[in-house]
Amino acid sequence: MSSLKDDLRMRWATGGMAVRLVMFNILVFLILTTLRLLIGLGLPLPALPGAFGLATSADLTVLATRPWSAVTHMFAHTEVWHLAMNMLILWWMGGMFRGYFGDRRTLSTYLTGGLSGFVLYVLATNLVPSFPQGGYALGASSAVMALMVATATYLPDTVIRLFLIGPVKLKWVAVAYVVLDYVALSNGSNVGGHLGHIGGAAYGFMYMRGMQSNRDLGAPMEKLIDWLVTTFGRSSGTARPTRRKRPKRGKGLRSVHRSVDVEGKTHRAQTDEEFNEEKKARQERIDRILDKISKVGYDQLTKEEKDFLFRHGGNV
Repeated sequence: MSSLKDDLRMRWATGGMAVRLVMFNILVFLILTTLRLLIGLGLPLPALPGAFGLATSADLTVLATRPWSAVTHMFAHTEVWHLAMNMLILWWMGGMFRGYFGDRRTLSTYLTGGLSGFVLYVLATNLVPSFPQGGYALGASSAVMALMVATATYLPDTVIRLFLIGPVKLKWVAVAYVVLDYVALSNGSNVGGHLGHIGGAAYGFMYMRGMQSNRDLGAPMEKLIDWLVTTFGRSSGTARPTRRKRPKRGKGLRSVHRSVDVEGKTHRAQTDEEFNEEKKARQERIDRILDKISKVGYDQLTKEEKDFLFRHGGNV
């Protein structure tokens, strides 16, 4: 069990945002499954409709009582197949996206894509009376579609291999997914889900087109994420240091940094040269540990090496 825990910690620390999103979605699924199991065994737990209150709804009256569901629904799954398909695409397409645009934009695209699908679902369901009313919507599909279409828009001619199909360009995979959702709207089943998929796909396309035209549609979400990290970091005592007044310029003035060791303790101020040298040494040690993992496996690391990688691996 200890080895499994260490492996999960290592994957969380070094896997990147796509892997973290997959892990978080799986965790929420296991929690929901456990709650349903406990209720089935007769425990008197509050069984809120719609995945214990995490699922969202186009019914504005219901939505008013669970506004948080605009975000929580994109992390909630109640069926294994639904979870497996979404997580496979998230790990695959999200990993490709993250390789080009980094963790911060991967998270902001996931969240904004999910919200875009939610908005289209709510608007269309309320403005088009023929669409089925009531029910709940949940799942990461809209967010995942945003990452897939954004990646396909940026790398349209990248060739991938599909089981039983063979090599195909990424743009055609994305087009096929969108067309299937569009055609499925006429069937009248899971209309909310298909609307959400199309909304997420539309955002992914517009986001990447905007990036190619030097317009960052994800900037508002990234600023919100930064604010949340700063705010909650401050409340937990790990906030970024407050900005001090800049000293007057003078001859020989050099910027300084605080030195923080592996235990998180702060030491004397450092010059730029000392700070950069320490950063270089830390990165070299991370590289040596990762090289050791590739040769002999994670289990062969010492406890100190595991702790060091967990603390600093997110900078890889």
